[in-house]
Amino acid sequence: MDWLTVRLRRTLLLEGLDAPENRAIVRVGLILAAAAMILRLLFWLYTGRCWEDALITCLHSENFALGLGLTHVRPGEPPLQGFSSPLGLLVPLMADLVRVGSGLGFIKLVSVPAAALTVVYILAIGIHPAVRLAPPLIGLVMGFVAFEHHQILFGMSGMETQLAVLVLVMSFYYVIAWKPAALGVSLGLCMLARPDFAFWAVIVGVYGLFHDRKGLIKTVIPVSLALYLPWIAFTILYYGSPIPHTIIAKGLGYVKWHEAPGALTPAGILGHTWKILSEQILVMLGPTFCGHGCNIHPFFAVGAQSPAGLLMAAFSFLGMGLVLLRRRWETWPLAAFALVYTFYYVYLVPIVFTWYKMPHVAAILLLASLGVQAVTNRLHDPVRWRIRTGFSLAYVSLFAGVLPWTFLTERQIQRDIEEPVRKAAGLYLRDRMKPDEAVGGEPLGYMGYYSRGNVYDWPGLNSRRVVEWSRENPGRRSLQQMLEGLQPEYLFLRDMEMLYVFQLPAWIRNNYHPVAAFQVDREKARRIRWLETSMDVEYRIYKKNRPDDPKPYDESLWPAAPPVNFLEADKIYAVGASYTHRGMLRQAIAHYERAVELEPGHTNAWHDLAVVYLRDGQHARARAAAEESIRRGAKPDPVLMDALK
Repeated sequence: MDWLTVRLRRTLLLEGLDAPENRAIVRVGLILAAAAMILRLLFWLYTGRCWEDALITCLHSENFALGLGLTHVRPGEPPLQGFSSPLGLLVPLMADLVRVGSGLGFIKLVSVPAAALTVVYILAIGIHPAVRLAPPLIGLVMGFVAFEHHQILFGMSGMETQLAVLVLVMSFYYVIAWKPAALGVSLGLCMLARPDFAFWAVIVGVYGLFHDRKGLIKTVIPVSLALYLPWIAFTILYYGSPIPHTIIAKGLGYVKWHEAPGALTPAGILGHTWKILSEQILVMLGPTFCGHGCNIHPFFAVGAQSPAGLLMAAFSFLGMGLVLLRRRWETWPLAAFALVYTFYYVYLVPIVFTWYKMPHVAAILLLASLGVQAVTNRLHDPVRWRIRTGFSLAYVSLFAGVLPWTFLTERQIQRDIEEPVRKAAGLYLRDRMKPDEAVGGEPLGYMGYYSRGNVYDWPGLNSRRVVEWSRENPGRRSLQQMLEGLQPEYLFLRDMEMLYVFQLPAWIRNNYHPVAAFQVDREKARRIRWLETSMDVEYRIYKKNRPDDPKPYDESLWPAAPPVNFLEADKIYAVGASYTHRGMLRQAIAHYERAVELEPGHTNAWHDLAVVYLRDGQHARARAAAEESIRRGAKPDPVLMDALK
């Protein structure tokens, strides 16, 4: 391994890799770097996972390679920057220019060595004299970035996330070691990775003004601008603006937390702060699963809280305090990054998607390791070494130990949900939707990529028309209101949205009819873990009514039953009661039937099921349901029993 450490030191300008006192931890780091690559290759081969948002960017890349422009929208329209990460586009574009369709696989391939380099840079930060982390604690952070499920998931599903983590950690090292040229390169790459890394660039600039103003002005700024300004110039000339359309769409369409009643009261602010901190950010410091989308399943949880996450959060606050109180100026930018981005995610980002947080949690964990070191410093060796080693091994084992289950679940999500549901729906419309027609719905990735049609997604990530509508209707911004206002030829909606959010509105029932349903097989659904956190198990496509349509429409295609992952009998029963009140008997029956299936002793559901059966003319079933209600302990309803005679 000596030749490798020498090569890394010379190529990446990393100090201390070949120092004798670091030999043991460097070997551990190289082993973990290799393990990170192997795990990612196994994940890729085993799961075949493709994240929804990766397809949005890759369609831009493929369209450019096909001569259609660097855009997602239809040919003939002005190009639109419907992606946020230039790096997430440029990497697949290199492959698509050689062979169209290979870009998605290429960014996954690039993410494999990027993971190893991330581990190496964490190692370099830990052994740097300005940080001086104990070897077991360096292993803790390296193990986290190597084994944590989402550090693996997003990069190996086609997102730029692994590259974003790498370039950020790279810049952490170069600002701590203060290597101006390399720091300039890393900051330029940070800006190409994510626009919001501009906050980090400002932090480094402020630090550089005090630490080395000459190096900052003569080297760091010119080098970083040399990398980033060509992209800015290109976007101004090509798109007319350097601001991605996605940022504008999200800013207009997503609901802001402070708009809720009472949100800006002291109690409202504190409640929001704790909720986002504990349930969205700090929970990621413990083992979690977010593969079903936005919702988080924490392992070993107490309610919605992760004890491991809260413990490491406490250590990170301690580490941050030590950086400030002991005036460890070289690590001040790291602490500032953690503080600024915590504020940013808690108060300024409407929806904190999981892939946003991966660089942030890596920074927090570096601070947490400083906190653990401070707490254990008063102990004497060998007790101190044993406690640090045991703690680090236990912590990393939490993440490594759940990987067999998380990998299996990602495989099931791809094979049993994404491909038969969202991918199949996109292919269905690819064969049917005309060039001048559009489909409206919330998701964009699979639908846009496989249909190659015009999508009115929400909040309009790749749709000028949707963003124009949002600007024109500031008080009505929602998916349902947008679809009602624009009324595209097709709608692509979740059953959950139709049954519980929209509640089968009259404007859809009067103007559209369902033409296809895409659902997870119920038997397969039972084998998919944490499915209750998924929103994507059942979709339908609705087509606008036309005079020349074949009649009659298939009424059985309208959604009625709860989605397969809705498992709370009382809530399902309550929805059934609502549909009963509205006279929508088919939906009411389906909900009552699911309620008694989930909870056979639910006597109210049996009784109300009998009532709606009777109203629907199903006398035999009504009598059976009434008798079942009595058999399970309910008092006979004389009115119902009289009606059943």
